[in-house]
Amino acid sequence: MKHVLLPPFFAAAALVSCDPVLAQQVPQPAPEAVYLNTERGLRVKPLEGREISPSLIKGQRPEEQITKRTPGVPTKPSILLQHLSRPSKPGIEFFASKPLKMMPYLDSSYVFGNTCVEPNAWIREDMISTGAQKLKTALSKYGITYSAQFGFNYTGLTGGGLNGKTDFPSYNGSLLTNITIFRNNSTGSGLYLASEFDFGNGFDFNEGNKGPATTLGSLQNPTSSFQGPDPHLSNLSLAWVGAGGKLLLMAGQLDTTNYMDHNAYANSHNNNLTNSVFGNNPMLPLTDNSLGFHFAWQPASSFYVMGATAANNMTANHNPFKNLNSDNWTNVLEFGYVAEDFCGWGPGVYRLQPFFATSDSENGGGVGVNFQQQLGRHSHLGWFFRGGWASDNAAALTGVRCAATTGLVLLSPFYGKGASNDGYLGLGFLWQQGARKNGPYVNKNEYGIELTYVMQVTPTMTLQPDIQLVKNPVNGRRGQTAVVFQIQNVWSW
Repeated sequence: MKHVLLPPFFAAAALVSCDPVLAQQVPQPAPEAVYLNTERGLRVKPLEGREISPSLIKGQRPEEQITKRTPGVPTKPSILLQHLSRPSKPGIEFFASKPLKMMPYLDSSYVFGNTCVEPNAWIREDMISTGAQKLKTALSKYGITYSAQFGFNYTGLTGGGLNGKTDFPSYNGSLLTNITIFRNNSTGSGLYLASEFDFGNGFDFNEGNKGPATTLGSLQNPTSSFQGPDPHLSNLSLAWVGAGGKLLLMAGQLDTTNYMDHNAYANSHNNNLTNSVFGNNPMLPLTDNSLGFHFAWQPASSFYVMGATAANNMTANHNPFKNLNSDNWTNVLEFGYVAEDFCGWGPGVYRLQPFFATSDSENGGGVGVNFQQQLGRHSHLGWFFRGGWASDNAAALTGVRCAATTGLVLLSPFYGKGASNDGYLGLGFLWQQGARKNGPYVNKNEYGIELTYVMQVTPTMTLQPDIQLVKNPVNGRRGQTAVVFQIQNVWSW
């Protein structure tokens, strides 16, 4: 089965590529329906022939597709055109199937899409992928979109376990859901409900006292996929989108890691580098399961600002109103510069993240940075860097006073050779120091290296071998070096 784009689509894509804002404001003629693929947000490509999985064909029609987004990568104008150009009745529509209208960077951070099947997997079709795609498509017709992941992980380590345990099999799961309550089809604005449900634990061990991090005595957690110990609700909030898609306001029980500190090459999700330090800046006090407010504003395609203000003393599965007070509160801002072509290297995003926090009535603050840069206009190679510093009082919240992480990632490393576009080959380096108030420490400076590869086995399942070196864990032994090996199996629906 082969789908071909008609010339009007290219004309529309050329128009909106010059002005992404225009793509959201000016109705364009609808192109012929084709399946689109975004190659982890890098570029838009129509799928043809054997690239299209039978699970995708059986799960949705091309005209029903809302392409999967990549957080931290501005959504391409042609992807916005994919659904915004489709006809809809004027006025208010409840549980609308069409996503709310947002600027490109906001769209990538808050829209899930309704596509879970990846092309070019080793196994092109399986019943689980077909069923998952059918369910995802059916629910999206009623304004229900989601990102669901379930995984199994085995972690083994050598070189200095503090409690003698060296094997850590575990499971984990996460379900993030957006439900569009209503959409104004005349303006694209509307209201939606966001939620997150997490679960996961170890087999025959408790992460709190025998997990990889506590066994090594390290600040870093080599296995960031832990979601436990108990099933819990991390996010339940209402969000309004308006001002022509430029403004988002959210209030409720928040997990701010879902919306801030994204990075295309080292993100806070499965199928990336697995060490927790690469998922989010370790010294940035992002809160979860906390009552608060969040906003995002993108007045132009090249700039955005986000912020969150929320309690920082909440615990999972407890009343979020309990102990709510201004003596335990965190405020974080994120200013982002989005470049379509930075110095001829290709797309990049550069973020500045100042914050101010109060913990047990003691005030403190700090600042973080978060950079991502494609290395070549047509390259699949990218670079990331996160770093920052926190005052002694603010550092007590995260346990990290200062940190720096960097690395190189090759997306779609074997694309065109029978391997999936969802392949991921990453190499990361980290350094961090513990909060002074949480000391004393055996080692002042802690280091780590991680090498990982994600392979797409079925259209919705990946395998990920991973190896790490942990050097000088702060609560370990002097001169200690540990080797950590992992194999992770993730199902993404």
